[in-house]
Amino acid sequence: MKRNSHWIKQAFAVCFVIAVTPMASAVDEELIVKGTPDRLKSPDRILRGYDAHNTGGYYYKLGKYEKAYPYLVEAAEEGFKMSQARLGYIYQKGLGGVERDWVKAVGWLGVAASRKANPEIMKYWKDLKAKIPDQHMRMVEDIIEEYVSSYGSEATGVKCDINRTAGTHIAYVQCLYDDEIEYRDRFYTLGPPPPIQIDSSVRGGGSAPL
Repeated sequence: MKRNSHWIKQAFAVCFVIAVTPMASAVDEELIVKGTPDRLKSPDRILRGYDAHNTGGYYYKLGKYEKAYPYLVEAAEEGFKMSQARLGYIYQKGLGGVERDWVKAVGWLGVAASRKANPEIMKYWKDLKAKIPDQHMRMVEDIIEEYVSSYGSEATGVKCDINRTAGTHIAYVQCLYDDEIEYRDRFYTLGPPPPIQIDSSVRGGGSAPL
């Protein structure tokens, strides 16, 4: 991290766990942000991104977090906001055998709630953020800034907008690759799979609120 030393991140992780969930176990305080700006994405990569997003969402909705995890990681790193929020929740709660990691939880939930996002994601992040002590907010903002710089819309080339199902008030987030237009202009038939219901809500299986 550019601004945060290792010991500051470690102190934040411990204090955040205590402040938000007193009974939580120790967490991995390391923050590793791997995203980098990409050149034009290939059709195969774009289709893999959509597949990872939908497959991860499918397993997440069933409460099969261990199966959902690798797909959500791939889709989150591609820039899909719903996958980012769900991955953040998995890190927050330590679901599916994934170790709790509060820095990654803050990073993924924060980037998911940046710019246009599903109202449910925004509300969840607002409620969680309200529990963070004021003295830690600067560090929280730094973590989110790092994630946005690597996994936000500008970095990934994936833009997400809020849409509504025709004839209803049900809002859902639709994410599209900027690079798709390049292939459509060359007469490729490339696009997202038909919308499926798992993306209309962030609520997972069982008792998961996301």
